[in-house]
Amino acid sequence: MEVTLDTNVVGPLACPDLYPDCQDVASIDALRNLIIDGKIHAYLSEASTSLEAISNDERVDSFLRQWVSGNYPITLPVPSEKRQRVFAEAVKLGIKVLHAPRIALGALITFPETSWAADKRFSEIERLDRFHSYIRSQPHNGVERIREFGAELVTVHGLSTDHLKHLSSLSSWPSAEKMMWMDGLLAEYDSPKKFPSCKKFLSEFRDLVAEWFDLDIQASHYGYGNDFLCTFDAARNAGASAIMHANRRSGNSSQFDIKIVSPKELISLVSP
Repeated sequence: MEVTLDTNVVGPLACPDLYPDCQDVASIDALRNLIIDGKIHAYLSEASTSLEAISNDERVDSFLRQWVSGNYPITLPVPSEKRQRVFAEAVKLGIKVLHAPRIALGALITFPETSWAADKRFSEIERLDRFHSYIRSQPHNGVERIREFGAELVTVHGLSTDHLKHLSSLSSWPSAEKMMWMDGLLAEYDSPKKFPSCKKFLSEFRDLVAEWFDLDIQASHYGYGNDFLCTFDAARNAGASAIMHANRRSGNSSQFDIKIVSPKELISLVSP
């Protein structure tokens, strides 16, 4: 059985001492034993090891600020020691890493070549096609929602878009505001106008980034054709439009055969 693990499962599975408040220790312990015994082949997505592996502040104040400044090459942020340890221990458990092919944004954690997942069920070309077909099926999720959010903030802050008007007039180009989405995010981070505080802004930004990662995790899972995606995430706080919400799962299951289960549900499937 091939199982993709969400980031919130990988943490307590790999480093239980770092997650004393894990909501289902018994299922996590059972899952760990099944992986060690080879009854489950477990995987994590490369998406879990990119921007999700650094703090919310760093995503804006370090990563995005460097992109906007135009000072290349960009120095990628270094994940915390906790995050580095989690993924190092996950690899030791035998968990393999699924590619999530993004342009200009890969893993912030270095993995041995032997830790990357093999293309068992599909060729590399088929796997890439499946990944991108899933992303295209969700046009208003992922990074697109962050771009829309940033574009709104460009308007809120009255940032000049004059230098881009000649491009945004072309039908194939996005609006000038959307091309400056990162500038909008930085403007709100530095001096909040839409939100009462930077903390409130970062909370909204964090939720949008989490949706982006959830989309990429599901896309990499679908790309490789794994059997189950195991997560603690029910998207209760994110609302019914969230990609992990129960309202969205049935559609993904029928159209893409993505079966999302909790650790407890997975254990019952393997050891009824």
